[in-house]
Amino acid sequence: RWVARLRTSAGTTKMSVSALRLVARPTGTAPLRVRPAKAGNRARTAPRASGKDEEESAGGIDYASLERRVLNLKKQELVGHTGHLPVVVLDATLPNQRLALRFDAKDVSRRMHAGTELGKMAEVGDKFAMLGLAPGSRQVLPLGTEVVLSRISPWPDGSGDVEIELIGSRRIRIEGQPFNENGVPTAKVTFMEWAPEDSPPSKNGEGVIGGAHPSASNGDFASGTKPYGFNEKITDGDRMTSQPNAAKCFKMAEDLEPLVDEWYGLVRLGGWERIPGQLDLIKSHIGEMPPREEPARRATWVASLINPIPALGVAYEIRPALLMARDTITMLTVATEGIRLSIERLRQGKNPPKPE
Repeated sequence: RWVARLRTSAGTTKMSVSALRLVARPTGTAPLRVRPAKAGNRARTAPRASGKDEEESAGGIDYASLERRVLNLKKQELVGHTGHLPVVVLDATLPNQRLALRFDAKDVSRRMHAGTELGKMAEVGDKFAMLGLAPGSRQVLPLGTEVVLSRISPWPDGSGDVEIELIGSRRIRIEGQPFNENGVPTAKVTFMEWAPEDSPPSKNGEGVIGGAHPSASNGDFASGTKPYGFNEKITDGDRMTSQPNAAKCFKMAEDLEPLVDEWYGLVRLGGWERIPGQLDLIKSHIGEMPPREEPARRATWVASLINPIPALGVAYEIRPALLMARDTITMLTVATEGIRLSIERLRQGKNPPKPE
């Protein structure tokens, strides 16, 4: 199967433990390249419970109820708790997206941005906190995605270079400042639900990277994460589970369906795929569109569709804004505006302008 080949440039980069500073080119819709501050060596750089609410019990045990309780416990283990992950800075990757990186044979540390690296001892199954950057300010985002190292393989040209694939698994929020653990930038993270309002940050400064970096709880986008201007600023910060918000979210999620259908047709019929079958490849990574009853997950899916890996180059970069959205309504707004603007450009036969 074909995956995007991203390239990293090996070099000597000093690590700032108190604040991760990004020194790379802005994230755009063109294929990603990692360029640390100093270039040295040559480098080229995925069980639901049964649908039955009631099942017959045997021996006085309600197995359906027991199964639901076990699944709920597993969910609690996966979401809402905290942990520590090594930090890597590169791309505002979303869950289920796949990122393939090529590292020079001499780059045994597999260096990335801002003094971060996968490390020479990285193995399949290792997990990292993947953080992207705000396109305007170049600041590292405090909300990102846990990625799992899924594959390490030699580059087929016999050069000795190595290809590593990372797959996004679940949303995370950085709690406090990253710290140095045996020379590895590490951070305390909270594993989040799809909807950020279901995983609210605490009130003692978590979610801030760098002195002036906006926290996850400041109720707005990080500086520079809006690649387009909203006509109206969203001020509704109530939980999606309230009755009015739930109805609004379901309606916004439902309205995405015809937009996705039109977008698919314009990309495919307009010949915008950069490789044969690229839309099918993207869909094999991110799956089918989630139901409207999961609006935050659907908004994330739309962002993964129009800002895919490998890149299509037909939409503004909206993934940082989506990651920084404070509630489901804002996530849906980001996804809706992003796909609408992409459709407008596709109708005109134009690519979106490159970010400044």
